[in-house]
Amino acid sequence: MLVTKYTIETSASSATIWNIWQDVANWNTWDQGIECSILKGLFQTGSSGTLKPKGGPSLTFTLTLVEPLKTFIAESKLPFAQIIVSHFLKERQGKTFVTHQTEMKGPLAFLFAYLIGRNIKKNLPQEMMALIKKAETS
Repeated sequence: MLVTKYTIETSASSATIWNIWQDVANWNTWDQGIECSILKGLFQTGSSGTLKPKGGPSLTFTLTLVEPLKTFIAESKLPFAQIIVSHFLKERQGKTFVTHQTEMKGPLAFLFAYLIGRNIKKNLPQEMMALIKKAETS
């Protein structure tokens, strides 16, 4: 199992970050690893969509938990593995703390950790900085 976690601080409000997260069709404007993404339905628990990573095959994801202004978790199935991507917001002393966590589980998680996990870990800080920049200039 691979777990990659990164937290960043911003002056942008939780509501601003949340609005960017809910805009699934525009995830590629701050996450350079995404070619395109589509959500079928509302941004709520149980909704699903499709995400096409750059250089990779399209993946179906399901929003397994959505708590507005707090967290959302998206899960995708791979052959004999699963990717769980969790997003968390916390406000403290006028700052918002944004956390992005990626987990890979299952019998072939080690293989996908090697194939794609390294890039996820390497690119996550830049993607989070792009998210914050977008939020702070909105």
